[in-house]
Amino acid sequence: MSISASINISLSNHSRESLSLPDLFQNFENKGWTCVKSNGETILPLGDDDDYNWTSSVLNRDSFFDILKKKQDQKEIIGIELMRVDSEVGCELLIFNTNQMMFSLSIARKKINAKDDINITDFSWYLERILPVVMNLQVEQISCEQL
Repeated sequence: MSISASINISLSNHSRESLSLPDLFQNFENKGWTCVKSNGETILPLGDDDDYNWTSSVLNRDSFFDILKKKQDQKEIIGIELMRVDSEVGCELLIFNTNQMMFSLSIARKKINAKDDINITDFSWYLERILPVVMNLQVEQISCEQL
């Protein structure tokens, strides 16, 4: 059986309106996350129309932020794969046109260490590494889910 785990963050209307993508991704980098791998950045391309056709390409910083800004202006879902620089753990961040951010914990998902072979996501590990990034935004709600 496949496990699906995510963290959903709801932002205030004010935070969504003033959300600066370059600042947000700089905060991710400052807190130990990267969106660059050997094959480039993995993102949802312009015009994806909710198909979730993730693509990887090497982009310079200006081109990367230009794509994200255009997606934001066109009210498209912004999707970027994030990896921890200190491990192989990562996630797919989706920023919806509403006030929602979703972190899909699908890349080398961190699990709780236990004697028994339980398959429970270690949400505290992720929250310790995600919340410092979004602390400058007005977060209204956080939910963690595993199915």
